[in-house]
Amino acid sequence: MTILKKSLRRETEARHRGRNIIIQLEPPFIVRVKEKGRRVWYETTVYSIFIMAARQHAERLMKERKERKKNKG
Repeated sequence: MTILKKSLRRETEARHRGRNIIIQLEPPFIVRVKEKGRRVWYETTVYSIFIMAARQHAERLMKERKERKKNKG
């Protein structure tokens, strides 16, 4: 895996309000997103995205365990 040393911008197939989403990665740890054709960029850090994903994963695991426990007894 290579280290990100310069900005990288890609258009995704993901859509929001009928427009594709553009993602830009900027070194060392900034992630920017916007709707194609719009001027406003939304910015966050890689760390924030990691924490959000970890929380969502933990919530999903807790929900699955709760369902299994509910169906078991």
